[in-house]
Amino acid sequence: MSNSSPTLAWTGERMIPFVSDYATQATHFQRYLFFRPWYEDAKVVDAACGEGYGTDYASLFAKSATGVDVSEEATSYAGSVYAGAGFVTGDVCEYDYSQADMVVSFETIEHLPDPEKFLEAVKACTGRIVISTPNRLLYDPNAKLGDKPSNPYHTIEWTAEEFAELIQKHFPDRQVRFLSQKTELPGRLYEGLDPMGWFIVAVIGDGELPKWPKVGFAMPTVNNFGMGKECISSFVTYYPGEVEFAVVLNGTNDEHKGLWQDFAAQMGGMVHLIDQPYNLGYGQGANAGLSYLRTKGGFDAYGVTNDDVFPSLGCMPELMNAFTQLQDADKNPGLVGVVSNRVNGKQHAGLPAFTNIIEMMREANKYLGEHKSSATEWTQIRGLCFVMPEACLDAIGGFDPIYGLGNLEDDDYSIRARMAGFSNWIVDGAWLYHEGSQTFGALKVDYQKSIDENLAKFLAKWKLNDHSDFVNMTAIPDGVSLYMPLEPEIAPINSAVVNGQEVDLLNGASDMDFAFWVFGQISRGGQEARERVIAALRAEQRIAA
Repeated sequence: MSNSSPTLAWTGERMIPFVSDYATQATHFQRYLFFRPWYEDAKVVDAACGEGYGTDYASLFAKSATGVDVSEEATSYAGSVYAGAGFVTGDVCEYDYSQADMVVSFETIEHLPDPEKFLEAVKACTGRIVISTPNRLLYDPNAKLGDKPSNPYHTIEWTAEEFAELIQKHFPDRQVRFLSQKTELPGRLYEGLDPMGWFIVAVIGDGELPKWPKVGFAMPTVNNFGMGKECISSFVTYYPGEVEFAVVLNGTNDEHKGLWQDFAAQMGGMVHLIDQPYNLGYGQGANAGLSYLRTKGGFDAYGVTNDDVFPSLGCMPELMNAFTQLQDADKNPGLVGVVSNRVNGKQHAGLPAFTNIIEMMREANKYLGEHKSSATEWTQIRGLCFVMPEACLDAIGGFDPIYGLGNLEDDDYSIRARMAGFSNWIVDGAWLYHEGSQTFGALKVDYQKSIDENLAKFLAKWKLNDHSDFVNMTAIPDGVSLYMPLEPEIAPINSAVVNGQEVDLLNGASDMDFAFWVFGQISRGGQEARERVIAALRAEQRIAA
């Protein structure tokens, strides 16, 4: 998806969403997303708002959100594209902050001719104040306090200790805490004043700092590295908490394995690869990932996601904020899912037409603003992306392997979670883009045939006459276990899926099916697969050298 949409010009300093370099975007997004719970019902002022994307995000939850910037070009542009917030052209050192409940000012103070005047001005806000600045020790290590910074846009820079001293001097009677931030992926904030942090964030005012659950996602994939990489990168960038992925390479060819290995090495322990020599199907692939994550432990929530989904800017914070609130309200949540453009049933949420990522994100933000802080209890949670607590995972285990490559395994999982005493929820504003049908399309599976066959299995297992009857189920049929082991059932080495059906390649496949399977292996394996076939046939003296 392209990002070609009219925006402010990138000067090299101002952050422009989906235009600036990745590290700049990640660090800026992380700051605004981290404080999402503090925006709720507050009067928020964003001092030096720039393009306005952060003010817009705060406005989705705030009583009011006002962006202030000295650039009339910036405030005029922001006002034209972000209708939910207000924008004012003015000097942030002269603005009246006395009516604000919260002031945020990210990467501003180092640009000002009189930083101390700014700090005295924001003191008028008796609520919470959040101010960030880069660490001179890392950006300009040979410079001293008061030297002209090498960055032409800056007037002064501080080390972490110098900035802390400055803040504490101006707020001696207020609670002051510090967060730090590094530029390494994904630029997440962490507590404490780190002398070697790339950015220092001062938090002035009372209240517990936001806490974001640590999430582990299982993600099965088959030769879809490009989308899978973008999927993970989006989750990591747009979530202020820790997140890890167990990527299950379901019969993935060597080319894609190599790409995944390179990517995992770049992600600093956030991506773990599980190599399955052949395609176990979506359910068992997810089981392998969940098994790895559960054994690793240390997660507040476990989840499953497709490899062809892209969360909007507010999706993961909204999803996990709702997850936490449901737990705090003793709702005993089981499966907690998103809404999306390409999903059937209650979770479907279409947006107005968009042609690029900038338009998509803006429309998704509007949708979030209309459905913020809302969750709907529902029986059926689709498997394209959901999270669950450890207790639910331990109670029901993994997906039932009877559904093969996929379809209906998520309905089965939803029933089992509910029958085990958990409640399933849709987070109404957590919008996620779904490309759809990537794996089935690549494998040339007859989708309708797969649906029909798995529906028959589903109805037989749960003793139902019609699929819709499962919504009203109150009893577990005799002989049905709610728990399924996470360890995948390994099929015989001669077993393979051909045209959506599992067949024995030696004894059960027709010559045509066998040839179709060989063709599929070669087409996915490329030149290397051809060489292996030729070498094997030569070894058997089937073809001349």
